[in-house]
Amino acid sequence: MAILPNFGAATFIPRAPIDNPYLPLIPGHVLSYMGDEIDPDTGEVTTERNDLFTTSATFEVRGVATTVIRDTVYEDDVILEDTFDWYAQDTAGNVWYFGEIVINYEYDDDGNFTGVNHDGEWSADDPGNQPGWAMKASPEFGPAYYLEFAPGIAEDESIIAETGLSVKTAFGQFDDVIKIIDSSALSTGVEFKYYAPGVGEITELAVAPDGSTTSKVDLYRKGQVGVADPDDTDDVTPALAKLHEGKAVKDLADVRDLDVADFTGTTKEVTVIGGSTDSVDALGAYYFDAATGGISEARILLPDLSEVVRGSSVVVDVPEGQTLGLFLVRGVDEIGVDLEQFTDGGLHLTNLLTGLPASMTDLYAPTIMDDAGNILPIQPLSALGAADGSNLLNPAGSLQAIGLSSTVEGAEGIEIVGFEDRLNTSPEYDGDFNDAIVAVSDTPIAATTLQQLLIEAGGSKPSSPVGDLLAANPSNDALEGWMASDSFQFSEGALSAERIADAGKGIMAADFAAAFGDEAFAYDDGLGGTDVIGDRGTGIDVAGVTSLGADGFFFT
Repeated sequence: MAILPNFGAATFIPRAPIDNPYLPLIPGHVLSYMGDEIDPDTGEVTTERNDLFTTSATFEVRGVATTVIRDTVYEDDVILEDTFDWYAQDTAGNVWYFGEIVINYEYDDDGNFTGVNHDGEWSADDPGNQPGWAMKASPEFGPAYYLEFAPGIAEDESIIAETGLSVKTAFGQFDDVIKIIDSSALSTGVEFKYYAPGVGEITELAVAPDGSTTSKVDLYRKGQVGVADPDDTDDVTPALAKLHEGKAVKDLADVRDLDVADFTGTTKEVTVIGGSTDSVDALGAYYFDAATGGISEARILLPDLSEVVRGSSVVVDVPEGQTLGLFLVRGVDEIGVDLEQFTDGGLHLTNLLTGLPASMTDLYAPTIMDDAGNILPIQPLSALGAADGSNLLNPAGSLQAIGLSSTVEGAEGIEIVGFEDRLNTSPEYDGDFNDAIVAVSDTPIAATTLQQLLIEAGGSKPSSPVGDLLAANPSNDALEGWMASDSFQFSEGALSAERIADAGKGIMAADFAAAFGDEAFAYDDGLGGTDVIGDRGTGIDVAGVTSLGADGFFFT
């Protein structure tokens, strides 16, 4: 029979750190786990991962200011479960567990989102419930004790089974490990959990009554967010032209944060200039009050970026005193929700602990609801709100967007944003920040400047935007084999008699495009295949093309 820890005898100091060596819960720390779960009926194996994020937020339960832990579970980057757990450490060193808010996301066999449930949710504030020990002050043997006590809802109990173990995992070698066995009167089977000093849980094994393994989970990543950079004078702005697929942007803490002023208070033109990802993503927006940080209703600007022609733009009217906040939604073809229904609004970013609209000052990511208050499996990856390599508005504080620089003439005053569509806790994260690239300006971008930006952005991926340009301008003449270092010469009767050489991949003299007028474009992708010259709207007929040789043409 498990004992119920004597909560009445415990003493708590407000905001005391949770520094128990076997369960240190340090604000800003993120522990990421991954493992296989085996369906006992079908034998089907699914791989899940979860991020355990110790926030800097507190939540009062039973008169104690508990630390809020955000625990989020994913399968193939689709959210399955999201909980807010409440912990506090008493003066003796015992870590207490006070309950949790639970959101379980439900999907049908076709992957369509069907709703949420709150199974397992409980609070020590509710009648009949009591806090339990998440970790004893010292790993000594003794009777089993309750981890959580909410009769009929949560009745997990623990017992220390072994101490002084040496455990080797894919993450590393750990000594002085303790083994704790968890069980519950409300379920069958047990869980073997292993904790290492200075880390916390490192591995977990769930075993059915017949002895078969139903899941195995291991720690695979330790991270930290929210650490202030003491010196911002050395911050840099990565160059748009230097982005490359699969090549991580380094030293994110030293990357210049996006300037809120560039997104405040006027009509904004949001132009898609590039992107390279295997995911179907959407681009959304909300406004937030520049003074209070309060976030307004959100909407989806572009429901499927994979279908958007590069160079396309969306005009967004930003109310006075408000700032435009852009966000990305990853894997819109996998979350089971049609985002087309939210192009006029209807998405509400909510602080789940307070029940109030989310704020730019919140210490954890918002939960998304529709107009009726239904929770949705949408995780907005916000651009603004970043500080020194992390962004607390995003899950696990992950930085998902950076500002980029350009050498293109006329790009001054244009804010270029590069998005990364996977969380930095994902094993698939590459940190290249080229999954979606947008330019934000006060007015439409001049045609020649836009074309040069498209070229710069095209260098960030292995393929080129030629297909996009052809789709937008089906009447354009296509020239085969226009390669890097090709040369072009205009005859005396042409718009320009100047000889122009595109000296390298993705580089073309601005006056080449200018020769065709303000609405013209020309593109050399630096690769094999089709290249395009033409008018953005109607196309330009190029007559009398005569070969100069292997790498040039006359235009007359």
